[in-house]
Amino acid sequence: MISRLLQLAIITIPFVLFGWLLVVDIAPSGILAVEHEMDALSPYRDRLLPDQRVSGIKENDQGEAFVTIFDDPTYFSVHFPQTDFETIEVEVEFQNTGQPILEVGALIDIFSQAYDLRPLHNLIIEQIDWSAVTDGDITLFQREQIFETVKEFLEDLPGRSHIATYHYELEEPYRIKDYQPLGGERVIDASLRGYHQYKTYIKEEDFFAEILYMDMNRTTGPDEVALRIRDEEGTIVYEQKFDDDDNTTKNQVSSRRSVGMSKGGLPEGVYTVEFSGTSDIFWRSIRTTQRYVTFVNRFYIGDDVGHLAEPRETTFYTNAKHVTLETFHADATQRVTLGSEDVSIPRSHEKVEHTIEDQGLVLGHTPTGDLKITGEGKFAFSQDAFFNPDPVHLSAFTNLDALGVDYIITTYQAPEKRGNWLVASATFDIVDIKDKEGDARFILSAPSIASLQQTVDIHAINLRFEKPP
Repeated sequence: MISRLLQLAIITIPFVLFGWLLVVDIAPSGILAVEHEMDALSPYRDRLLPDQRVSGIKENDQGEAFVTIFDDPTYFSVHFPQTDFETIEVEVEFQNTGQPILEVGALIDIFSQAYDLRPLHNLIIEQIDWSAVTDGDITLFQREQIFETVKEFLEDLPGRSHIATYHYELEEPYRIKDYQPLGGERVIDASLRGYHQYKTYIKEEDFFAEILYMDMNRTTGPDEVALRIRDEEGTIVYEQKFDDDDNTTKNQVSSRRSVGMSKGGLPEGVYTVEFSGTSDIFWRSIRTTQRYVTFVNRFYIGDDVGHLAEPRETTFYTNAKHVTLETFHADATQRVTLGSEDVSIPRSHEKVEHTIEDQGLVLGHTPTGDLKITGEGKFAFSQDAFFNPDPVHLSAFTNLDALGVDYIITTYQAPEKRGNWLVASATFDIVDIKDKEGDARFILSAPSIASLQQTVDIHAINLRFEKPP
């Protein structure tokens, strides 16, 4: 009898286990929730990388495992179940005592390395002593209380230079009252490398741009190019794609192509122009009839090897107040001028952070190019091509007093407390973040955590997949 029961169990257990795994994968309830403490192996989430920016596994006095982030950024990949879920909620359990901003994001554009960032913790907002009014999930902070409600503020907006936003988009469109088209052509004769986007303004005119670009073939793989125009809602109103030059090697034999962009009938407003390409793509010149050409947050002045006989100097203007500078070639170490200060870049592949003390728009100068500049702000090659249609974006280095900011509007919600840990989450549509391999790449962003000498402890990254039941 016992022998038969044992045989029955041996036969039955695999079927029961298979059935249980099948139910887990299919998730008939519509929900698959998995908890991932940092010391646990998981088929759904990889560990935090790179190792140079995050510690090994530690334990607190209660025996809870965690890792410490001490440099930025860090990444982890998510592998989706075989069942087609629609959304994924990423929940992070953490401790943070001094890092101003902590965010989680999903990669949405491999060329621009653009992440859809969502807030986890913002100590700037939590520690500000301004008055606050709330309407639903929107909170308005005021240096001096002028508005009684969020609605009153939105119906009578102050000047945008006095407003800082954090994960909130002002609905009232930006308009230039006395705007006049350029009435001629503007030529930008400077090299830009890889993905870039700039803002321009259209009113009673057609959009036109002619771009000369080169595929330098310094890395292996295809180098497709896409040119896009987006309206104020982020909708693509123009797109043109170009295939690789049929050279996918890294033999450094370059090719040139001149392409045009033309679009009429656009209503008045601010438009975003995207140049999408790999690091092998160098935009050598831009000829346009638009008055404004103002690049956003990223300004990579490429080298001129294979284009000109000698390196050339480049001047630009920016309103960014905290920037990160980096060069990728040993012969491009240099001193860069930013306003009234010179910033030394002594070595290649080493990020140099710098805070610009000068107020307003400042002049920048690089003697040799080959310089990647990132920072919250705008960049232009000439002062008359610069405009700023956006309010101040609240970042770890925003000097509210120096900028004259009197209002902060945000949808930020403070994290909850769970035992020893703070807990915050963000939900993403899987169709927007799933790559060709069926995975997604996520970032934990803690801007300038190393230079600020701060750390963040991560106890768990939990995942919740959802679909209709």
